[in-house]
Amino acid sequence: MIRAKDFLSATDLSKKTSATLDALAKDDAGRLIIMKNNAPKAVLLSMESYEAMEQEIEDLRLTALTLARLDSFDEKKALRHNDIKEKYGV
Repeated sequence: MIRAKDFLSATDLSKKTSATLDALAKDDAGRLIIMKNNAPKAVLLSMESYEAMEQEIEDLRLTALTLARLDSFDEKKALRHNDIKEKYGV
C-alpha cells in the first residue's frame, strides 16, 4: 500500500538528503517515490529493501529456469549419479 509519506519532492530531497536517508533506513516500507513537477520520477530504496528485492528476483529467475528445465526433461537422456561418479572417479 502506498502512503502519502512514501512520496517526496525532488526539492525536499535535495534540501534534506541526510535526514531523508536516515528516515528511509528506519522505515518499514524502505522506499520513497521521488516526485518532480508533480510526477513520479524515481524510487529511492533502503539497502535492506534493495537487497530483498534483488534476492526475490534471483529466486524467481532460478524458479523459472527450473520449471523450463523440468518441462524439457527427458529421462531417457538423463545420466545416473553413479555413472557420473564412475566417469569422473569420484
